[in-house]
Amino acid sequence: MAVRLETERLVIRTFEPSDADAWLVMVNNPEFDRFLPPSPPATREDFRAMVERRRRMEHERGFAMWAVDVKDDGFAGQCGLYPADGDGPEVELAYHFNESSWNKGFATEAANAVLDYAFGPVGLTRVIAFVMPENAASCRVAEKVGMRLEAEGITAHELADLRRYAAERR
Repeated sequence: MAVRLETERLVIRTFEPSDADAWLVMVNNPEFDRFLPPSPPATREDFRAMVERRRRMEHERGFAMWAVDVKDDGFAGQCGLYPADGDGPEVELAYHFNESSWNKGFATEAANAVLDYAFGPVGLTRVIAFVMPENAASCRVAEKVGMRLEAEGITAHELADLRRYAAERR
């Protein structure tokens, strides 16, 4: 199984081995990590294991985190779904982009497409997102795609004081 979603400017797709260099540059940028749980620098082995996990999840659940390409410009980031807290039952929307792709509307465009897929072919009825309040851009993305602020002061992913946004099938 391989997912491919297209929007006006983006292709959202299953990760491929050829994405390794671009993904590693993105996740090892200190600015990228600022609003995520602390972790050591990612390696090629981490990338290979990530691709394997995500492909398995996509096959078993019908969703995963996917690569996001800007049409005619290549890899811009990742956006997709995964079980909250690692095993659910809730499903979380996440979006992470290269610093060069910030403030261009790509996260909103990708998140809209992923939510449509979640509530359409996947058949989910609810999706959540955890965002640090200081990450104003990510809060705006959640709000722009129709998610509502549901709770504050939440602990998830080893981070405290997060906001939880939620969306129900449209």
